[in-house]
Amino acid sequence: MLSASRAVVVRLAVAALVLLAVYGLTFALMRAAPGGPFTSMHAGSAAVRSNLDARFGLDKPVPEQFVTVLAGYLALDFGPSLTFAPGVPVASVLGDSLPVSMELGAWALLLALLVGVGLGALAGLRPGSWTDRAVSAGSTLVVSASVIVIAAIVRSLFVVHLRWFPAGGFTESASGKVLPVVTLGLAYAAIFVRLVRGAVASAVGGRLLAGAMARGVPYRAAVLKYVLPAALVPLLGYMGTAAAGILTGSFVVETIFEVPGMAACFVSGAAARDYTLVSGAILVYAALLMGLNFLFETLHEVVDPRRGRAS
Repeated sequence: MLSASRAVVVRLAVAALVLLAVYGLTFALMRAAPGGPFTSMHAGSAAVRSNLDARFGLDKPVPEQFVTVLAGYLALDFGPSLTFAPGVPVASVLGDSLPVSMELGAWALLLALLVGVGLGALAGLRPGSWTDRAVSAGSTLVVSASVIVIAAIVRSLFVVHLRWFPAGGFTESASGKVLPVVTLGLAYAAIFVRLVRGAVASAVGGRLLAGAMARGVPYRAAVLKYVLPAALVPLLGYMGTAAAGILTGSFVVETIFEVPGMAACFVSGAAARDYTLVSGAILVYAALLMGLNFLFETLHEVVDPRRGRAS
């Protein structure tokens, strides 16, 4: 059994190693891809391309580039963008786009929690009822469909045919936020519904609710005080994975709904072989995912001490 402080140190060490591995893999894949940041220039500009390679250190041996870039990352210097925003620091580019993706993810997670916990609890409190069957069928249908399918259906229905919402404009108006948030949020709300429904149904059918009511606790108070907290334990266990999925899933939603977030930087940067921008974006996302997993794992251990003792 690890002490709390030692467990934190171990997790941080593992996170550092994972980030190093992510950097190494990204570096290798980007360098192995055909072409380079400046190969798309016209054939008569070989001298210009050579000067640009020299300016950004791309003319140096690959191992030297690896060490130089890694040293910059350790100093929190991501370097300049090569093609997406030539000469502009990658930190500035990501600083403009990351908050947009984070806002989309935060609203989607909030919607997923509200819908998932609400409908899951409603179905779990009445197992076998028509409400339970309808909620379970709806959540199964949504889970079976991918985010791409849901986004395509939502866009086709509400943007193309009904024209109730704009195709883009996430940062310009509230109406531009509705479809991206709903699309991403519902995809995970369906999973939350299944988790909460199962936990609530188990608590209702077990001794927890019956014991509380036998002690004279009213039904509604017993549900709020004993059933729902117990049902949230498995949900917390999945929250790290869900938060990671929402962040990565936002790439699809951002692309389909023209959200000016990290997806635009990553896709454009990858197509143009913008080594610094793509590497920076991947590392930032990797750090966010590990941070969120660490946060929710810690909360899970606080809420369910048995898990902490088991580790």
